[in-house]
Amino acid sequence: MRTPASPWADERCRAVRGEALQYVANGWGVVPGSVWNGRRYTLGHCPSFVDGLVPVTLSGRTLRSAREVWSWWSVAPYGVLIRAEEDVAVLTAPRSLVVRALKRHHPAIRRCPVILGPFGARLLVSRQTPLRKELRDDLLVGMMPATSCVALPPTKVPAGSLSWLRDPSELGYRPGNADAVQIALVDAL
Repeated sequence: MRTPASPWADERCRAVRGEALQYVANGWGVVPGSVWNGRRYTLGHCPSFVDGLVPVTLSGRTLRSAREVWSWWSVAPYGVLIRAEEDVAVLTAPRSLVVRALKRHHPAIRRCPVILGPFGARLLVSRQTPLRKELRDDLLVGMMPATSCVALPPTKVPAGSLSWLRDPSELGYRPGNADAVQIALVDAL
């Protein structure tokens, strides 16, 4: 592994490392992911290109200790990934649907971490449950498959950076209730 080449890279490493450390400190395992360089994804610790946002470790194993996170994110501003179903399940939905549910002040959505990105919204919920029929009929709502890697903020992607609509730090890093969140989304349809 090499050290970052510029002060910008050092600053970005510190910022992303700080977030990755918070996730681990609160019980979420993380996986270092490829780095968006403004044109393509690279491995981060070397300029080799990769196809998309993927784990950069050969084993792809989840990191759970602050020491491991500190070591990895001191090298490059890796993407911060989690595996669906390891610590949380991930429900995907259109941004507009999630915003409508939030405007209705439904408590389940207000207590659920929500990531915004170019893909729409990802809601971090307690466990994977079958989608309610009303949501299954909407092809834009679904559950991320178990073990798939999901990027967390502040990971950079081609369209910018991911951000929190509902930040887990304000929610005690607890995922939302999967059934109640689905009911809130159905309500907002």
